[in-house]
Amino acid sequence: MLLDLVTQSVNEFQTDCLRLCEKHYPTIHNKGMSEHHLGLAFARRLSRTLTEFGHTCDYDSIESTHHTDMPHHFRVSCEMGTVWILTHHLVSAGKTCRDKLMRDIFQWKQEYAYAIQPNDLLILLTDHWISKSQKSRELLHWWTGQLPDEIDEYSAQGITLYESDSLLTQALEARYQISPCYIKFGHPLKHSKNQQLVRKYIQLYAVLQWG
Repeated sequence: MLLDLVTQSVNEFQTDCLRLCEKHYPTIHNKGMSEHHLGLAFARRLSRTLTEFGHTCDYDSIESTHHTDMPHHFRVSCEMGTVWILTHHLVSAGKTCRDKLMRDIFQWKQEYAYAIQPNDLLILLTDHWISKSQKSRELLHWWTGQLPDEIDEYSAQGITLYESDSLLTQALEARYQISPCYIKFGHPLKHSKNQQLVRKYIQLYAVLQWG
């Protein structure tokens, strides 16, 4: 049940982001959405979804980050369990960014091992602006394990996507012996003139059940 509400929140979050971007255009289009705002916005969305379905919940930042004034890792707790949210802006999508994601999972696991319950979920929430670099154009494949069906629509916007030699699922399996129970990507931004999706901006989600 908790996983169902998380996946519903992911879908609704795409609409939230579109509204946010319309309000703050062109700030978002200048790559101005911070990890803090991304994580906080999703924590609020999940809390709203849980409340709408009759669950009492609360959310708070988790201080596994040194930037406590602008935290970007959160947890949302209700009687069904806790959803832990680790948020990243993958600046380059290269090895350094990917390794940092894995290190943050390790740090979270170390710091909160006493609090993690079998029903809890960990969601990795990241976003990225696709650049001309090879690693950037491999990111979608690295995250999901496949290239998107709408490959021609990426090409039409000047984006050539590549397959990656490694995968997120392989990294999680090797380091933590765990596989995501839900993986999704989305393009919440739309061009103001023709309302086409801005394919260069991607949000990526992976949900893990730790227990």
